Amino acid sequence: MNSNTPSIGKGTSSASATPTPVTQSDIEQFERVGAVPIRGLLNAEWIKQLEDAFAALKRDAVDTSTYYSTGDNKDPVAKSWKASTLIWDDNWMVNETMRRFIFESPIAQAAAALMRSTEVQLYEDLLICKERAADAPTPWHQDEPQWPTQGTKICSVWLCLEPVTRETGALRFVTGTHRGPLYIPYVPPQRQSDLDRDMHYFDGGTLPDIDGNPSRYSVVSYDVHPGDVICFHTRTIHAAYGSAQTHPRRTFSVRFLGDDIRWRRKHCVFHDWLKTIDLDEGARLEHERFPVVWHS
Repeated sequence: MNSNTPSIGKGTSSASATPTPVTQSDIEQFERVGAVPIRGLLNAEWIKQLEDAFAALKRDAVDTSTYYSTGDNKDPVAKSWKASTLIWDDNWMVNETMRRFIFESPIAQAAAALMRSTEVQLYEDLLICKERAADAPTPWHQDEPQWPTQGTKICSVWLCLEPVTRETGALRFVTGTHRGPLYIPYVPPQRQSDLDRDMHYFDGGTLPDIDGNPSRYSVVSYDVHPGDVICFHTRTIHAAYGSAQTHPRRTFSVRFLGDDIRWRRKHCVFHDWLKTIDLDEGARLEHERFPVVWHS
């Protein structure tokens, strides 16, 4: 980190700051469906700050989409994550605006309400940019299989700097799958040995063919505008359409952990730095990489 990197610590926002923007109906939908849109959660000032943060992060970032590059154009997953999809993670550690957004905006409090949690920790933040005319959709997947965690109180907060519809990259969710098993995640061939060591965690086996069985699975999608967020459980099976022909889809995803989350050591984690975390199996995630950002 450079001298301008924000300090990493346990600074928190208190529940007394503002009333929760989440309704009882929102909580019930999150628990029933595994995903819920919260309309107008962010005001114009927060959106402007995220626009500025995106410009700065894109200027300095390294393209990490090579994680999905296998060199096999016949691989549908690798093909869908071609070079037109850029991913940058842990932006809160290098950008003061992102840190302020995560610690001070209403998103952590919204996640706390949906998880029915008295405390919220940050797991990570991602900035995902699908460049203009990236027609290939993001394939169906779960996020949780590559997380070294156990517990149920997990929430991703997803938002976009452009209006999003089916034609411009909307998310899709398979209703109720957050209550189901973990499925085998896709990993590039060079990580197959790590996946083999974790196979006992994936009690659902191979991910089901969602699109091939439309009568079996209930799929929902939400159109959103800047200021709206979609909150979803990381076990919920989800996907996304391709981006618009005329402009990119710039999205932020902030992942939060609740009261019951404990450490579970895994090998096929999405980020290599997770392998360096020295926590005991079943321990609380008390570590500077997972700061408490909100408490009641």
